[in-house]
Amino acid sequence: MNFELKMIALVSGLFLLAFFGVAWATEKGLIPKKLVRHPAIYVLSLGIYASCWSFYGSIGITFDEGYSFLATYLGISGAFLLAPALLVPLLRITSSYQLSSLPDLLAFRFRSPTAGTLSTLLLLGISMPLMALQIQAIADSTHLVGHTNSKEWLVIMYCAAVVLFTLLFGTRHLAGRQQHHGLVFTMALGSLLKLSIMLTLGAVVVYQVFDGPTGLNLWLEQNPIVTEGMNTKLDDGPWRTLLLMFFASAVATPHMFHMIFTENREPKQLYTASWGLPLFLLLLSFSTPLILWAGIKLGSNYQPEYYSLAMGLELGKPWLTLLAYFGGIAAATSIMVVTVLALSSMLMNHVLLPLYQPKILGSANIDIYRSLTRIKRGLVIALVVAAYIFYQYLEQGSDIRNLGVVAYAGAMQLLPATLCTLYWKKANRQGFIWGLLAGTAAWFVSLLLPMTLGIDLLPSEILGITLTEESWHIPAATSLALNGIVLYLVSSWGSMSPAEHSAAEACLATPKSPVKHQMPQARSACEFQEMLSTPLGSKVAQAEVTKALRDLNMQPEEHRPQALRRLRDRIETNLSGLMGPSVALEMVESFLPLDTDKGYVSQDMHFIESQLEAYHSQLTGLAAELDGLRRYHRETLHNLPMAVCSVDNSESGNHEVMLWNHAMAAMTGIASEQVLGHPLSEVPAPWNYFIGDFLTSNQDHLNKYKVELNGSRRYFNLHKARVPSARKNQVMLLEDHTEAQAMEEQLFHNERLASIGQLAAGVAHEIGNPITGIDCLAQELKFISDDPEIKNSSNQILEQTKRVSRIVQSLVTYAHTGQRNIPGDHKNQTKAPVDLVACVDEAISLLKLSHKNDHVVFINDCHTAHQICGSGQKLQQVFINLLSNASDASEGKGSITISTFADEKTVTVQVEDQGHGIPESIKDKLFDPFFTTKMTGKGTGLGLALTWNIIKEHSGTIQVVSPVDTSKHRGTRFIMTLPRFKAKANGHKQEMPLADRMQRDRNSIGSVDIRSRVQ
Repeated sequence: MNFELKMIALVSGLFLLAFFGVAWATEKGLIPKKLVRHPAIYVLSLGIYASCWSFYGSIGITFDEGYSFLATYLGISGAFLLAPALLVPLLRITSSYQLSSLPDLLAFRFRSPTAGTLSTLLLLGISMPLMALQIQAIADSTHLVGHTNSKEWLVIMYCAAVVLFTLLFGTRHLAGRQQHHGLVFTMALGSLLKLSIMLTLGAVVVYQVFDGPTGLNLWLEQNPIVTEGMNTKLDDGPWRTLLLMFFASAVATPHMFHMIFTENREPKQLYTASWGLPLFLLLLSFSTPLILWAGIKLGSNYQPEYYSLAMGLELGKPWLTLLAYFGGIAAATSIMVVTVLALSSMLMNHVLLPLYQPKILGSANIDIYRSLTRIKRGLVIALVVAAYIFYQYLEQGSDIRNLGVVAYAGAMQLLPATLCTLYWKKANRQGFIWGLLAGTAAWFVSLLLPMTLGIDLLPSEILGITLTEESWHIPAATSLALNGIVLYLVSSWGSMSPAEHSAAEACLATPKSPVKHQMPQARSACEFQEMLSTPLGSKVAQAEVTKALRDLNMQPEEHRPQALRRLRDRIETNLSGLMGPSVALEMVESFLPLDTDKGYVSQDMHFIESQLEAYHSQLTGLAAELDGLRRYHRETLHNLPMAVCSVDNSESGNHEVMLWNHAMAAMTGIASEQVLGHPLSEVPAPWNYFIGDFLTSNQDHLNKYKVELNGSRRYFNLHKARVPSARKNQVMLLEDHTEAQAMEEQLFHNERLASIGQLAAGVAHEIGNPITGIDCLAQELKFISDDPEIKNSSNQILEQTKRVSRIVQSLVTYAHTGQRNIPGDHKNQTKAPVDLVACVDEAISLLKLSHKNDHVVFINDCHTAHQICGSGQKLQQVFINLLSNASDASEGKGSITISTFADEKTVTVQVEDQGHGIPESIKDKLFDPFFTTKMTGKGTGLGLALTWNIIKEHSGTIQVVSPVDTSKHRGTRFIMTLPRFKAKANGHKQEMPLADRMQRDRNSIGSVDIRSRVQ
């Protein structure tokens, strides 16, 4: 049964329309994302490898080469089984640097636009036969199904459909920037359809042609020549070359590289594909020998390549023919769309932009995204047209098998450079270019011209080897060997630039630590944007810088050197995904130059730590154990209760802060986020100065380093150690010794006080002897003379000797600190009522003896009834000390008021002046022995200390309020609380008569100037 051409066109259109519908529904989100992004979808999308070469051509290869056809599937399966050593490292590189094609990878690895251009032209050369193969298969299958030669217009419509599908669903995003989920999902469904059709064809031929598995075995036993022929061809056939050729196709063909690496960024999915794709290909190949044997048994007159179409026609099952025809369309469409999409990006990035970059990117008013998209779409159309033209000019009689051999043998020329990218860092651009030129020339002359265009430039016999279409594997292997030899020899003798050496280190399967990077001239993200505005325009420059900041999770105000270096690298990476690594490198080097006058910046360890924290859950085995050990030591350092910081001290470094633990942040008040990665010079003062001075000093230990912080003096002990590494980091330990220093000073002070106390006791003893003599002479003088003046003088001398004795006794008491009662001093044990009015009057009278107090008004506002229980002499010393200090603070003017308030148990005495007040910073030190604010020789610092001791002996308290007048910030008030004396008579409290108390109160209120009373 034959199909009319209109019917074929109709079903083909409906089939392609279904493809469009699936892709559209995926892009619109009508299909659940969980299904679209399932790992199985990615594995099935890689099934585009099974093009018409596999769907149709594998049967022809089985007919000619026997079981060698399995090399078609085993070669690429081997590449995926070696995914950890081959595909996963390539995925890491392409993902990190946004490389969307093999020319992108080679241009980045060899840092050469020429490398990208040559590899692009080679892939264009191999893609023409590959796409012509698909068009040829569509034309031949249409002819066989419809038995008509009027197939050209249908082929043209098919090419137009491919162009339309690619434009709608393949150029929605620029390559390397985002994945095309609609395209991937459609390719996956196409692969699932191909597998289902092949399995259906295998089942039909087994049960319809051979009457089941038993009939198949019987037929094979009756026709041993079939199986023997398939086995014998393995001995000397081209299966080894086929195996290597299809191993290379996993990474060297445009469509496979695009689907494996560009449309996938997840290593996990690649690991799934490492077993999923071989399983898919195994199932796909299962029906190939069955269909061949069925065609042989039925004696089909069709070419072996199209036995799958012939089954439906031979068995009278039109639905089976349509299934096989749909499978061919799905196989051809998948590889056509992805190949055209990948080639358009390659040509734009490595041919057009390097040549016409000034015209394309020269105007700041041009929307570069839209311009690049238009260029890409124009290239899509041009490529499909070129493939159709190449198909038209093919040699008559060229079959899809020969076209596939030419294409995949040409792709094999890129295998040596790809392997060197991962495993030989000495390979250089000269070796790659000359090796590629030599191998490609051999392939072009020995395979491409004779097998596609029928042009033979070589003799039919070379070195005794006859060159025919059947011996194609000899020139294919020869061209590959020539490529590898030239690559090795030239690279061994040549040299590499620093940029190429750095790229080679980054592209190794096990990358080494990257070299240090120089600082960019730009000092902020805003400067990056301004510099990029010249080639890209302000809007595009802003968009690219914003995207790079978002990718790195940085803020626009970022200015750390290593952060700016990473930002520059990220901008280059993003531009590489937009317009290729060669143009991106040239643009970044021209418009974002490095500062050659500055040093190098080291790795951003803080960034590396954050990245490891983000991915630590994905680590397994030894890597997970090492990460756990790293985290343990890092947490130990961060939570250490001592301040630790680390600074990059390499000669080419920038003294960047690498570590700033929690204790360091608490000590300095500076959060780690504010200093990590910043130069030490940007750390707030004074930490940057004294850390920097200690860093550059020859001392490893520094004790009691004085630092002025916020108006106070602090002491630090500093220790440092050099970490043996490439960065020559120095780790510093800081101890705050301020409290310990204060304790040492206090201990020294106490020891000094103890010595002075012993001295005071000795001085008191020595003074006591002459005072006793003076006292005796005064008493004798009083009795030997009747002169009233002499008697009066004698009484005054006796009074003053008593006063000196009391002072000496105070020194003795102070010398016995902590002892309230001095042995033998029974007077101290006697508590008597003290008249505060009289006590204060006496203190005032003594102070008025000094002329420096003449201009100070003393106001005694104490209440007569407010008596306390204690020693009047000691309390008089308290008032003398307080009033003397108040007079000094009043600076010879103003008034000083002494007042009392009482309750049933206590009397509160207040001494208030209008002087300059007491600073807040010294209030806590007022009662410390020997603390004074007076000039040397003007004060001893013992007055208030003795006052405090006396108040404490009287079971009282004393406190200070200053300033009293908060508006003028003047005045001081000493407040003393002492136990009240209670006189008892017959068990009742004896009180002053009411009239006397009222008169006393009136006198107290009216006594404004006590000097009249004293005088």
